[in-house]
Amino acid sequence: MRSVNELDAGDCGDDQPIHKAAFFARRENSAEYRWHEFSDTMRLMMNPTETKTVYLMRGLPGCGKSHRSMRLAGENGVVLETDEYFYTQVGSDPESYDYDKELLPAARQWNLERMRVALQDNVSPIIIDRGNGLNSETQDFAAMAVKYGYSIELAEPDSPWWQELRVLLKYKEFVDDKLFEAWAKRLSDSTRAGHRVPSDTIRNWMKHWRHDLTVEQILAWKDE
Repeated sequence: MRSVNELDAGDCGDDQPIHKAAFFARRENSAEYRWHEFSDTMRLMMNPTETKTVYLMRGLPGCGKSHRSMRLAGENGVVLETDEYFYTQVGSDPESYDYDKELLPAARQWNLERMRVALQDNVSPIIIDRGNGLNSETQDFAAMAVKYGYSIELAEPDSPWWQELRVLLKYKEFVDDKLFEAWAKRLSDSTRAGHRVPSDTIRNWMKHWRHDLTVEQILAWKDE
């Protein structure tokens, strides 16, 4: 198998070998995906009202965050996505994604208020379908969950391609940038049918991805 530096963008194809760590992730991710589906189902079956939970869904666009979010929510939970603001609160067509960067603070506040209502109504689980990195927005969601006595869990997509990519992100200092650029383009193209995210934006998020982020770090975060 070639080293990381010998790989090029073409190695991102579905049938091509890539990074050694990703090879093992790819080999195991089918079983891991089935386990996530089973555990999500069991979690909902075992009296979900006992523990009120907020899930902060982490991950990159096009990696299956929404699919996992809906599965975690089940029949009694709710999925809250900031991007929904640009469908339902902007423009006249709810099917059209009318993104406006200037309205992003309003969109975040809108979603935070929806979370507050769900918390006051004791809805559980609540899934915040967002990137949820180490920033003030994520901290606002986490702090509000704590205020209302909810437990907080970090969750990620369980799609096979995310299981593969997350290994590369964990060891990104050893991975050639060309491979990440190819992944960013691939993910950007996959979001074309909805609210397309530029590959440059995804690449920037990759650079700042923290694989070992904890709830405690989010709650203690301070803007420097």
